[in-house]
Amino acid sequence: MRLEYRRAPGAERCPDEGLLREEMARQLGYDPVEPAAALQARTLIFRGPGREMHATMELHDADGAVTWSRHLVAYNDDCGELVMNMALSLRVALDPSLRVQPAPDPPPPAPAPAPPIEAAVELPARPAGPELRVGLTGAAVFGLLQDTSPGTVLHAALRYPSFSLGLEGLVHWPAVMSVDRGTVSTWLAAVSAVPCSQVRYLFACAFVSLGVATTAARGVSLDETSTLWLATGPRAGVELPFSDWLAVQIYGDIVLRLSELRVESSTAVLWVPPSAGGLVGLRIDFGLAAGLGAPARRALLGRGPWARH
Repeated sequence: MRLEYRRAPGAERCPDEGLLREEMARQLGYDPVEPAAALQARTLIFRGPGREMHATMELHDADGAVTWSRHLVAYNDDCGELVMNMALSLRVALDPSLRVQPAPDPPPPAPAPAPPIEAAVELPARPAGPELRVGLTGAAVFGLLQDTSPGTVLHAALRYPSFSLGLEGLVHWPAVMSVDRGTVSTWLAAVSAVPCSQVRYLFACAFVSLGVATTAARGVSLDETSTLWLATGPRAGVELPFSDWLAVQIYGDIVLRLSELRVESSTAVLWVPPSAGGLVGLRIDFGLAAGLGAPARRALLGRGPWARH
């Protein structure tokens, strides 16, 4: 390297360049100063306040850029110690193996431990069982008795996810017709088995009814007052659920009579019904035991694609 060694005014008593070169050669094992070298070391010794002596050092590359610099201070006006420290610093700058390597970057922090996974508390599965539903129906009956008449139906059903098994008790209130100077009235009481299935709000059923048709008369003599009633037929309707426990059903039956029914006096047949009739009903349906295992039904606006009847 090339060496530029200067002493500012007030530092004339400090050792000259020779001591610095001699100490560097002793520490390095050779004289590093070469007048034709591309690397240049520039040093300046100057006096500070009081008895302080300062030295600045820089290494410049071939383009003149500073690649290394140091600032040393010696107290008690000790220039000899200052020059010795300058030689040591330059030795370290010239010998990369002696430089203090920067501390390695600290390892990345260990990831925070994952929060403990709490085992999901599984609720006990509800047993796959039916839901008990009961309902009360007001109906209009036509074609079965002598005239259109009201009817009442008490309904109970075990409801499964996709079908139900129902039992109904029905009463068709008396229908009255006039015969000469008298009247004849007939009413019907029956029990029906009703299996059903349902998709969304629509349901379809079949039913079989067994009961008794009873005829009473005023002013007319009848041969027989009670007759076996047997009928079957399909049912279709719509269900409008308002909550898990309340729904309204509107439905219609086609009633196909299987038993013979006629109203006769001692002298003539007074009335023979058609072989088929109908019923239109409006039922209020209640859930009494939703906890038996069937999933609770949803209200009308939130009902799923498959409902239960």
